[in-house]
Amino acid sequence: MSPEFRARGAGTQKSDVYAFGVVILEILSGEEPLKFLGDERAGYNDGSGEGYRSVSVIETAREAAASGSGAVRKWVDRRLKDSFPVEVAKQMVRLGLDCVEEDPDRRPDMGRVTSRVSKLYLESEGWAERFALRANLSVSIAPR
Repeated sequence: MSPEFRARGAGTQKSDVYAFGVVILEILSGEEPLKFLGDERAGYNDGSGEGYRSVSVIETAREAAASGSGAVRKWVDRRLKDSFPVEVAKQMVRLGLDCVEEDPDRRPDMGRVTSRVSKLYLESEGWAERFALRANLSVSIAPR
């Protein structure tokens, strides 16, 4: 939920942009928006039920974006196995983070977001064409 929605309980177009930004980050990372991790420093092993800390996909995306494209590559869903254009992923992470700015006035409007997503899609499509297998190539792992 956007900060202003939590504070006022009323949605706006900018809170929709915030929610869309969270969805972008979820899709890219393959993670839930909020997860709880055991934190041994907080008493995780003492059986008290405490010692968990929440980590948001926004936090992890910010850390990855601040650390450079190598960190973004590692942050993106591992199931993709590096079959994605890292530069496009980096720009998508940046777009998602722009959408989840705390200040609603600093968030882009949805028209700008959709335009940017379309442009990045076309860039990734070009990347995919350069690395595609030829249609007449077949691979078999069956014994002969």
